[in-house]
Amino acid sequence: MSDFPHLNAETQNRMRLSRDERIFLMNQDQWVGYSHARMILDRMEELLNFPRISRMPNMLLVGSTNNGKTQILKRFRELHPGNDNLGEEAISVPVVYVQAPAVPDEKRLYADILNTLFAKYSVSDHPHKLLSNVKDKFSRIGVRMLIIDELNSILSGSSARQRQFLTVLKHLSNELQIPIVAAGTEDAIRAIKTDRQLENRFNPMILPKWGFDTEFRRFLASYEQMLPLSYPSNLSEKILAHDIWARAEGTIGETVTLLKASARYAISNGIEKIDIDVLDKSGYEKPSARRKALKDH
Repeated sequence: MSDFPHLNAETQNRMRLSRDERIFLMNQDQWVGYSHARMILDRMEELLNFPRISRMPNMLLVGSTNNGKTQILKRFRELHPGNDNLGEEAISVPVVYVQAPAVPDEKRLYADILNTLFAKYSVSDHPHKLLSNVKDKFSRIGVRMLIIDELNSILSGSSARQRQFLTVLKHLSNELQIPIVAAGTEDAIRAIKTDRQLENRFNPMILPKWGFDTEFRRFLASYEQMLPLSYPSNLSEKILAHDIWARAEGTIGETVTLLKASARYAISNGIEKIDIDVLDKSGYEKPSARRKALKDH
């Protein structure tokens, strides 16, 4: 029988490593599924397999900052990797993921897409030439979905540039005839709603904050199995779970950040479990406290 029955098999194997090695591996991104994430992934799967029609369905994934949107999108990309041919150009890249430019700029969007695919282009190319390049590349490698993350960043531009960028999204959807999945904060909905046609094309899916409920506690129990700690922390126990939820203020990204900070402290100090005292000493500050500190300065 394992000396660490509270851990999954992979994490049990890591317990033979040094403290620094355990911390290094723990700091990597790790996926834990939950109901809202599975629902979004299922919808994206439907879109990926949708037949090509003149007006392709799209999706807008909306959620608070640090609430797991990007992790879901990247998880979907991981589930649909490209197939290569002995290291040469990819035969098939079904899903392309990019982040929206920091400011709404058509050329930068096309360039980011081409950079993701390691495609050649010139910075002096006209947007029409860049779009033609994107279309040709997508056709040759079989792209079936384009994901554009952080769409809310377009609000950093002027109203005219925002409108122009939204027109580009419509044009991309028409030209590529593949589903586009965009994601962002609530500001992304505000941006999309300024264009009635886009609002009709991008069906929103909301990723809500976590409530203190059975699913949150189930998530904690699953995540605990991946934390390389020698002793069980019983994170899903009601009092400890509520303390974690309150500190993270209901977002999954903050929950994971808090648990990793606490696990690092517990490993480094030989405590090897997480309790409220470790949470206090982990160095983690909840989001509202960080915002207040920035405002005060």
